Amino acid sequence: MSDVDELVARADGWQRCIEARDVTGVLDYLDDDYALVLVQPTKSVVKRPQWIETLPDYIEHEYALQERVIDVDGDLGVVLQRVVMRATVLGNDRSGTFVLSDIWRRRDGAWRVWRRHSTPLTAGSLPVAPATTE
Repeated sequence: MSDVDELVARADGWQRCIEARDVTGVLDYLDDDYALVLVQPTKSVVKRPQWIETLPDYIEHEYALQERVIDVDGDLGVVLQRVVMRATVLGNDRSGTFVLSDIWRRRDGAWRVWRRHSTPLTAGSLPVAPATTE
């Protein structure tokens, strides 16, 4: 299996865990330093513990991948996607078209997502659960 094929499989597995709201399953895909980062419509950084805590209240009703570009350079992988989704996050509508940029690092032989940059093209602000102490 090529590095690109392996990264595609990991990205697809991570998406399945998100859709299933599988808090245990996502742990296999997340880097210890994972963060969801937004710069549009406002800057927001959701670190791994808070993202995991929010997952049970992140409901994807529909998710359609429109475009995907994957690049691998050694132990660095980038997955760029345009998706359309209908979702509810913490009871708030989070539907629209998004550009997702996932940066993956291969550590100890496994690809793990380190950062997700999410740019909503049509959605409003991201509702976030209060931060917990680590």
